[in-house]
Amino acid sequence: MDHAGVSKSEADKASTPGMFLSIALLTLSLSALVQFLWQGTVLFMREAGQPSQMIGLVYLTGFPWLLRFLWAPYIDRHGSRRWGHFRSWIIVTQIAITIGLLLLPLVDPLTSLYALLPLLAILSAIMGTQQSAILGLMAARLAEKDRPKGMMVKAIAFAAAGVLMGAGILYWLGDLGWRATTGAIFLFGLLCLTALLPMKLDAGYAPPPSTVNLRNQFAILWRPGPRRLLLITLGVNGAVATTYGLQSIMLIDAGFAISEAALITMVAAAAVGAFGALAARYLVERLGGYMAASVLGFALGATCLAFAALLAKGPDKGVVVALVLVISFLSFGLIPATKGILLGYCSEGRKATDVSVFSGVEALAFMVLVSGASAIADLVGFAPILAAAGCISVIGGAFALRQRQETAPARALVQAI
Repeated sequence: MDHAGVSKSEADKASTPGMFLSIALLTLSLSALVQFLWQGTVLFMREAGQPSQMIGLVYLTGFPWLLRFLWAPYIDRHGSRRWGHFRSWIIVTQIAITIGLLLLPLVDPLTSLYALLPLLAILSAIMGTQQSAILGLMAARLAEKDRPKGMMVKAIAFAAAGVLMGAGILYWLGDLGWRATTGAIFLFGLLCLTALLPMKLDAGYAPPPSTVNLRNQFAILWRPGPRRLLLITLGVNGAVATTYGLQSIMLIDAGFAISEAALITMVAAAAVGAFGALAARYLVERLGGYMAASVLGFALGATCLAFAALLAKGPDKGVVVALVLVISFLSFGLIPATKGILLGYCSEGRKATDVSVFSGVEALAFMVLVSGASAIADLVGFAPILAAAGCISVIGGAFALRQRQETAPARALVQAI
């Protein structure tokens, strides 16, 4: 692993007690809201009869989330030591998110779509800022040995958020309409704000002075290790992004109601994904992050190619559900496999910037695939899109295997020394 910017004391330190619980709660709060904005909204739109081209616009509102690396240097440079450098950003953004959620019931996805889209874009920007602060907190306060575990906790919390949103809100309120559902979402956001306020997180912590400026903001991408990791994640995530963009459309077209589709995408898939994250942790411990990513990339590619053949004649309920669940299991496993490596590449004084730049570029490609897949689904069908995505993931898995083979001799030399 590349330890640039990480001192030995930093790598060997013990993680703050309770940090894993804090990471879980922060991720649960943010992920539940993000999943509603980009999955729940799509379910309401499709049921109302919106074509896939309009649904693609919803995913495009996620671009501000991807562009968070543009203002991530401000997160590294500014923050309150008394209230916590990253904690102060997390609290402020949660207040802004809650205000935005208050406006959601006023904009219907059928009759006020062009008012809804800007609101979703603004919320995406705010939520992206909070995500940068959370990841910066993890990079700064987790010991190196605990980073894969921290990412596993984050993945499981993301899965729990899906269960909470799908089974707790969309299942019970989805059939009552947009206003009832978004009103409950606002109350959930308010509850999350109340729960975040007592958390100490990094209160009293002052990171080293930030060295980030416009000239070196993208420095992490110029280093060989992070650059190769980025290419690997872009490849293996091809199947994940495509399935994510198609799943809501396929489920509704297969005949599921909103409440049923929510149970599948946010509850069943999330529960299966949690087991995938747990399994991947042990895979990472035994094989290493790159080898685990390779195995998962090949599995994702084979899954997409197989289901492309099964869906050639159109969406079938059982086939679509099986596709969503298998992809969820494998995709959650990628989080501890690749993101644990990423945190080790983040340098002191620029952790929020490094993780946001890397994740932003990765998410930009992810969102292009998600939006593109959903936009052309009605034009070309599901099978060709899944087949192409499967090929991309196989290529990513092969590149991860090559990276693992290249780094193994170097690792053995370091251990010998």
